[in-house]
Amino acid sequence: MTRLLLLLLVPGLAVAGVIRGEDENGLKSWEMQQGALSLKLIQRLPDQTRAFFLARGFPKAEADRIATACVLQTIGRNTSSAEQPVSLEYDLHDWRLRYNERLREIRYKEDWARDWNDRNDFPEAARIAFRWATFPTAQQFEPGGDYNWGMTSFGLPPGSRFDLNVRWRENGQPQSAWIEDITCPHDR
Repeated sequence: MTRLLLLLLVPGLAVAGVIRGEDENGLKSWEMQQGALSLKLIQRLPDQTRAFFLARGFPKAEADRIATACVLQTIGRNTSSAEQPVSLEYDLHDWRLRYNERLREIRYKEDWARDWNDRNDFPEAARIAFRWATFPTAQQFEPGGDYNWGMTSFGLPPGSRFDLNVRWRENGQPQSAWIEDITCPHDR
């Protein structure tokens, strides 16, 4: 009821099941609730991401490269109850973004890791921190609120705008929804 009242009072707050928000620092968020999936994307300033990876031993150039690749905090959750359980799984390889009227893939954590295969200018601990800090490429969420979160790199320059086609499976059945007009944070 509160959400409905909020939508009526603030025009343009929700579009196609997506609630848009902004925190006290001006960082934007997009939250989609469809079926058993709750998905929230939150802007991370490039400086936040840069500082995180520098503190974990990444070379400055590599921390800059990650930080300016449109990193958003991603939180996924299975909202089905134990009484009416729904199995939910996703694979980021199925997601597509629409940028400049063209569909493309996002930048997977495995792509970054491949870039670093033959490099030895940062410690293994930095690579482990990257794996643990990023949103899993594929996962199954159990009913009753199972969730995970992490950083997702969309591979676009700061300030870019794009639409995201999110795909997942509920009880084995394919589901799909668009989150439109996502904005990559600017590099301040």
